[in-house]
Amino acid sequence: MKIMKAFILSSAVLYMIGASSCTKCKVCTKPSQAETRFCEKDYSSKTEYGLIIDIAEASGFTCKSSI
Repeated sequence: MKIMKAFILSSAVLYMIGASSCTKCKVCTKPSQAETRFCEKDYSSKTEYGLIIDIAEASGFTCKSSI
C-alpha cells in the first residue's frame, strides 16, 4: 500500500513539473544531420510553430517533444 501511495505521489509531482514547463519544444533528428530544436516561444503563433514542425517532418526529420 505504501509503495502505491509513493508511486501516485511521485507521478503527480512529475506531471506537475512537466505541465508547468515554460517552453514547449520539439527535438527533430534525421540521419547524418545535426539535431534541431524548435521551441514555440521562437515563433509568433502556434500555427507558425506547427507549420515548421510539419515542414521538418515532411523533410524526413523525426520530431519528439523535449523534456
